[in-house]
Amino acid sequence: MKKKIFLIMLSLIFALSGCSASDNNVVHKEGNLIITNYSEREIANITISHAGEVISVSAEPIKDTQVCYFSIEPEDEYAYTVSFIDNDGNELSQEFTDDFTEENKILIAVQYSDNEWSIAYDK
Repeated sequence: MKKKIFLIMLSLIFALSGCSASDNNVVHKEGNLIITNYSEREIANITISHAGEVISVSAEPIKDTQVCYFSIEPEDEYAYTVSFIDNDGNELSQEFTDDFTEENKILIAVQYSDNEWSIAYDK
């Protein structure tokens, strides 16, 4: 029974996230947390965590302005961490606190410049 519940939860996590790897074609998906990789370097295992627990993971790697969409339940002052693995195998992360609603889209930009990654709000 525990195994069945775990598999259902895991399926739900993957169903609530998704990435666009469509050769620069725009693919609109549902989500109120949108992460864009502006680097030509690939990132993978994009993870959203809250209070030490994984909320959502995208298994597909993205690069070169590709996008990942995540759905976060509506909540005020929601502290969460965005993390990923770069193509050198290093894990990088950044913590944010935002108000999530169904209408409010939070945009996060991942960039690589001068041999350093940055994770910040997208403008």
